[in-house]
Amino acid sequence: MSYFPDLTPFTYGGAEPDPATLNVGWLSSDYTIPVAVPDELFLSALRKMAAEPVNLCRGSHLCDLCPRPVMTLSSGGIPMLEAAPETRGNGEIWVKGYDGFTYVAPVLVLHYVSKHHYAPPQAFVDAIIAAVEQELPSVD
Repeated sequence: MSYFPDLTPFTYGGAEPDPATLNVGWLSSDYTIPVAVPDELFLSALRKMAAEPVNLCRGSHLCDLCPRPVMTLSSGGIPMLEAAPETRGNGEIWVKGYDGFTYVAPVLVLHYVSKHHYAPPQAFVDAIIAAVEQELPSVD
């Protein structure tokens, strides 16, 4: 998965970046991340948002912050990584904030917050909580 600094304009597939759509949680072990003990209200809301990802792709991404999983062979002889399900992600979370920005995070952001105590920008935290509490639709 690619690394993008938090709150930089989101872009995908060579399209022009949209200054009103911002990256959150596109992490890499090559960069220091802000950390804090996660708030339970935020974690609960984030779990709900992560349960309905958008922009699914073929395959999944592994958490780059966790130790590399062990490689084994499937019954058909295909090499497989034995990674815990919560360390794999597929899809994105899109959520609109009250500030007018749309925040885009990989589904792995839930793992980053719960396991690695990644502290995303407060505007993203507020948008996730508001979207779930007010049952606002996520942005597709």
